[in-house]
Order: sequence, then structure tokens, then C-alpha cells
Amino acid sequence: MKNLFIRTLSGILFLLIMTAGILLHPIAFLCLQLLIVFTMMMEFFRLTWGANNHLTQQMLAIATGLGLILFTAGAINAYIIIPLPLLIFVAQIYQKDEQPFVVVGQNLLAIIYIALPVALWNYFVYPTNAAIVGAEVVFDGHLLLGCFIILWSCDVGAYIFGILFGRHGRHKLFPSLSPKKSWEGFIGGIFSAALAGYLMYLYIFPLNPYHAISLEDVIILSVIICIFGVLGDLVESQFKRSIGVKDSGKIMPGHGGLIDRFDAALLAIPMALFYLKLVNIL
Repeated sequence: MKNLFIRTLSGILFLLIMTAGILLHPIAFLCLQLLIVFTMMMEFFRLTWGANNHLTQQMLAIATGLGLILFTAGAINAYIIIPLPLLIFVAQIYQKDEQPFVVVGQNLLAIIYIALPVALWNYFVYPTNAAIVGAEVVFDGHLLLGCFIILWSCDVGAYIFGILFGRHGRHKLFPSLSPKKSWEGFIGGIFSAALAGYLMYLYIFPLNPYHAISLEDVIILSVIICIFGVLGDLVESQFKRSIGVKDSGKIMPGHGGLIDRFDAALLAIPMALFYLKLVNIL
């Protein structure tokens, strides 16, 4: 009971911080992104080589990740970031490693897998591509928040439907990576995401005056978010199984690390952006 209380309290605090960061102010949103990326990249490096190994390459990778956030927010120019990932290769030649491909690859993977997806959030909240630095900043987080609510609804729906209809274990979704996931839960997750999408269409998306989105597009968007959210969760499960760990960290009591909380979003939100760009909504 105590663990359930801690897990619930931790989850509510997480939701409040995310909602406030996305809606309140561009500076609050920027700080939220920077904190998320820094924490997740540190978790990633602890899972791979350990926090005290290859510090030069890790710091360069983290600086690149934070730079991507600042660039997509319009706070810095792109040329400032360019040398940082290139210096990872240079730093590696001074290391006496027998696996330079692995070291460099893991640092670049941290940038692509963690920092880049979070940097793409900025394309949801700045409708006119306005920069944070400037007299006039157009900022609206309702579209991004709606996508997250759809994603969270998919996760909750999959969990509930999985318990109710998939507990006998007859229809495993991907048993080699996630034995508890079932097709029943997956279908329930899609249904829950579509329902949440409909509610976003009625109450949240209209609060964004810059992008009109039809109900048909919302339903398609919801299905895309749910499918790639599940795939994102499986991707992280594969990473963790390969090194024999249960959680990416301990920052959220009862939930694990931030990568555990954002694994679905790392694939789902970029694919949501792709779809919204494809149909000219963004």
C-alpha cells in the first residue's frame, strides 16, 4: 500500500510539472526541456559505460543535446553546435580504447535517441517559428500537451485492458522483450488513445488558435501516437534487457528513471510531428 501511495504521488507530481512546464511560459518550457535532456543523458551514460567513464565524450554529447534544445527554441544559432559532436571523434583518439566504434557510437546514440526527440517538441509550441530571444514570442503548448495526454491515455488504457482481458497470457504482444504486454492491452491502448484524442479535439486543441485540426486527423494522430509509444517502450526494454537492468534510474520513486517515463514519447512525439507536418497542420 505504501509503495502504491508513493508511486501515485510521484506520478501526480510528474504530471503537474509537465503540464505547468508546457503551458505556463516559454522560459519554463525551455528549462523543463534542458532538465529532462540532461537527466536522461546522464541516465543513459550510467547504463552504458558508467558515470565516470569517457567523461570528455559524454560532456560533449550532453552539450550537443542541450545545444539542440536551445537551437530549436531559437535561442542560439546552429553554427555554435556544429563543432561539439565532431569533437567527440577527436576526443576519442586520445583514449586507449579497443572499441572506439562503440564509444563514439553510444555518445552519438544518446544525442539521436534522447536529445533530438525532445528538441523536436519546440516545433509544436512555437507556431510562427518565433525565437525565445526577441520582443515578440508566440508560444502555445496546448497541441503538445494534447499529444502527451493521448500518449499517457494509451499507456493507462493498455495497462487496464491488459489486466482485464490479457492476464491469462494467451496473446503476448512481444514476449521476448516485455512478457506482460498483450494484444488485448495493445488494442485497449489504441481505443483509449482514440477516446482521449476525441476529448482533446473537443476541449484542448481548440485552445490553440494557431492550428486547426480535424477530428479525422486527431483520430489518426492518436493511433500513430499509441503505436509508436508502444514501440518506444519496447525499444527501451530491449536496451535494458541487453545490460540486465530493470529501471533506467531512481529519480522518480515507484517509477524508475526519466528514460522509463519518456521512452514511449521518444518515438511517439516525433512521429506525431511527422504526421502533423505531412498534413500541413504544423
